[in-house]
Amino acid sequence: MAKARIKNPLKSILGLNEKLAAIGVMLSAESLSTREIESVDIEETLADVAVALGRAQVNANLRLFAPVLSWIEEHGSAVIVEKLTKIILRRREDGADVQCAALFGKFALSKGHKRWSAIVEKIAPKSGSPEVFGPTDLAESLLILRGEEDWARGSGFRVPKGSAVTHSKWTLSRAVLAKRNRQYRNRLIYGAQWRADIVTAYELGARTPAEASRMSGASYEPCYRVKAELDAAGVEFAVG
Repeated sequence: MAKARIKNPLKSILGLNEKLAAIGVMLSAESLSTREIESVDIEETLADVAVALGRAQVNANLRLFAPVLSWIEEHGSAVIVEKLTKIILRRREDGADVQCAALFGKFALSKGHKRWSAIVEKIAPKSGSPEVFGPTDLAESLLILRGEEDWARGSGFRVPKGSAVTHSKWTLSRAVLAKRNRQYRNRLIYGAQWRADIVTAYELGARTPAEASRMSGASYEPCYRVKAELDAAGVEFAVG
């Protein structure tokens, strides 16, 4: 009998607010099932936000900015920056405006998440005058009144001081998020590296390295190596 095809649980059809709720950004009282949470990928969601805050859409989506920065402040060390950079660059190749990701990177660096420098190096413009971030007329007035955020320098944007105040009310704590979100929990256990997502793929039903590669986005070789190590250790995952 042919094996049933494994669906990739890290491909989500949820809306952006629901995806953000799944990774612990609390914009509204979203109630998600375990299956829905497991359909959401952390880095893909952050890339979605970067696109939503692109120049053509920023006015409509500016409300996302402070909550997502709050999440990065609390959980930025759990992000696989190499993976996020890869996704962001792919989105840019497809024509999306992803420069806001450089702002995410600069903010993360200001909070001690040093690995985020890779995002800044790849996305921030190397020349040219920085642009005002946000509704142009209002943001320019705020820049005159308040000055600009030092942490945003070098991102390609000027951000008025006080326009993105972070707060813990917008994010779940590490302990609560780890109980709700398997991908995040494995990042805490294994570190912010591909191994964590490969283990998550096997936990969610991948039977072969090829399936784990499709589900996690990691290349075949590390998926093969992790499976061999799990098999040698006698680790089995209950799939249901």
